[in-house]
Amino acid sequence: MDLLIFEKRRLLRYNLLFQLYRDFFTYGYEVCSNIDYEIPNDCRIEIIAALYFIYYRRWIFFNIERDKTVSAYVLGRGMEEVENYLIETGKFAVSNIFEDLLIPVINKEEKSGGTVNADYNGAFI
Repeated sequence: MDLLIFEKRRLLRYNLLFQLYRDFFTYGYEVCSNIDYEIPNDCRIEIIAALYFIYYRRWIFFNIERDKTVSAYVLGRGMEEVENYLIETGKFAVSNIFEDLLIPVINKEEKSGGTVNADYNGAFI
């Protein structure tokens, strides 16, 4: 299979998990435990497969109702997964804020040529 398909499925799973996490903290547990969701017909199979996957990981609970709606809510392990994902991506985003903290020293004797680190002997490792 194509790697793009795997990545699409992974992103769909995380998107569903993030939506349930967001709904949990938006509406509260009392309302969220009774929320029914409709699934669009054009991608119904993919969404249900993703729900089964994250249900199997014990991140959510979901049930398909007789009227083809889905009742779902995030569990504690799912909340932890979302928060860990947010922390890791936040670290990555923040790490990219700090750029060019170390400035290469230009050999001042040769201003015309401007060799950078002429006495550099290579990496330490």
